[in-house]
Amino acid sequence: MVRQLFFPKEGGGPLRRFLGIRQSLYRDALIDDRPIRGPVQLFDFRRTDDAADLRNSIGAKKRGLFAGWRVSDDSVIGGYSTSRMEFIGDKASIESNSAQNPASEQLPFLRWSGTINTEINRQSPKARHITRSGFAAILSPEYPFGCPLGNRYRALEICCRTDGRTYAVNLHVETFFPEDMYQGFIGREGMAPSQSDRSDGSEIIKGGDDSGEEPSIDEPNQSLDVREYIKHRYKRLYKLDPSTDPVSGFPPSGFQRLILPFKGFTLTSRGRARHEQRDLDGAVSIESIGFTLMDGKDGDFTFDLVSVRAVNVLEGEIVGTLEDEARESEIEQQFRREAGKETKIDENDDLVVKQAA
Repeated sequence: MVRQLFFPKEGGGPLRRFLGIRQSLYRDALIDDRPIRGPVQLFDFRRTDDAADLRNSIGAKKRGLFAGWRVSDDSVIGGYSTSRMEFIGDKASIESNSAQNPASEQLPFLRWSGTINTEINRQSPKARHITRSGFAAILSPEYPFGCPLGNRYRALEICCRTDGRTYAVNLHVETFFPEDMYQGFIGREGMAPSQSDRSDGSEIIKGGDDSGEEPSIDEPNQSLDVREYIKHRYKRLYKLDPSTDPVSGFPPSGFQRLILPFKGFTLTSRGRARHEQRDLDGAVSIESIGFTLMDGKDGDFTFDLVSVRAVNVLEGEIVGTLEDEARESEIEQQFRREAGKETKIDENDDLVVKQAA
């Protein structure tokens, strides 16, 4: 019974989560001597343990010492909104999703969906002092004793697909004030809102579009689809062999990878921004991650989540893992070794191949 509590036979569980993140962080500290490290995975439903945690959370009647994935909505205050979560991971559900979204890659993900209703239920005793209603939220499993990222990472990368509504990203971190929570926002079909749409004044990095112009990290208060943001780096390799996308490269087809710098998150308490702000750019230890929809609009919503990572960004690019860099170098050398050919890099960062005389 105790073993099943900490090491579920289906996989996942709080102890595996505790050991997994520390193993990743300590391994990187030992083998990665770069001053800026590559990404660390927080949640990824392509991994067996994360998928098992989600499966075990769906329909669970009891919560253990460390709760799994869970949803909530304004029904707790007598409201009419509803929300649910499901795992699109088995063969039948993936094929069904692919039929509805032909451009999407066949991969497992979390689907959080429901309906927002802003009407206040005046008949409910729970709504006696309520002045507004209409929200839904989802919260990740907790990391036992926190996820000690420290000051080694500068941003959160979210691989997701949204419906264009504005979602809040909630970071619960270790703090002396249990009600404190750091909050950022994403919207516009998965894009982080621009400065004009934000109330917290945070800085969001943004990339270019399909016009061919390269993105710039120097333009402040912008948002980013990482597919465009790092495209110029792997462009020449992708043209030669589309199957060689690095792990930290392009997001899965039909999804987006978005970057939210930690320094752009706003400190809140009980849903309101604190007058005295503390930047989230020091010793970060994440306890859990959540998403909230409370945009004041009635209607259905759908939010699909593939993964969440802590990352670093340098000169407009996500810093990859050592494996990413080794793979990129190996692929490039492979093409350079092709007999009778010589290569060079042109001013547009493309790989030009010429036949040797």
